[in-house]
Amino acid sequence: MKIIGHRGAAGLALENSRSSFLAAIKQGVDMIEFDVRLTADDHLVVIHDKGTGRVSEDKRTVREQTLAELRHVSLSNGEEVLTLDEALDLIGNTPVIIEVKDKQSVDELLLVLERHPKAVPSVASFQHEELRQIHRVLPDVPTYVLEHYAPVDIVRTAHAIHATGIGLNKWLMNPLTYLLARHYNLDVYLYTVNGPRLGRLLHVLYPTVNLCTNQPERFVKH
Repeated sequence: MKIIGHRGAAGLALENSRSSFLAAIKQGVDMIEFDVRLTADDHLVVIHDKGTGRVSEDKRTVREQTLAELRHVSLSNGEEVLTLDEALDLIGNTPVIIEVKDKQSVDELLLVLERHPKAVPSVASFQHEELRQIHRVLPDVPTYVLEHYAPVDIVRTAHAIHATGIGLNKWLMNPLTYLLARHYNLDVYLYTVNGPRLGRLLHVLYPTVNLCTNQPERFVKH
């Protein structure tokens, strides 16, 4: 079972921030998951929401701001919003799952990945056409289908677009989805699992799944 740091280590530091990524690395996670969105001038920056309001007192819509304008946003921990380039530089060779939030992100994502040949990326998204394009251009980069409400259809979609696996809300996980995923040789990670007892139960029920957590210190043995 792999332990994936959700938005870095969002239970230890502000999500998707430099501090959060460093905390996840310090805890020895197997992978780090984080989100990226496009700016007005088509740079990919590391942030989950469409706006900055939840992580900063300076409320701006990411897609309406240039990268230069976003540089003026101070996060609630005093740091800046990271670009994808900066995040990959910081994280180094720790494997990452890059969750693509916006459509039309593929061209910029490919350019960034080309600049970071030592990175170990996977890509996840609710935007399934983005994953299809990524697989077509970079077939060796693992892709993960995300789905809000359809825990059986997600397996069919992943198989149809030749994805590596699926990422699923822990409460949607069920025996049929697990069996179908195993049948199609799909990897599965579940989010967001913060309690070790629940983690152990999920591991008993679904032995091959990986866990995405805000609290990696509760799972990683040092």
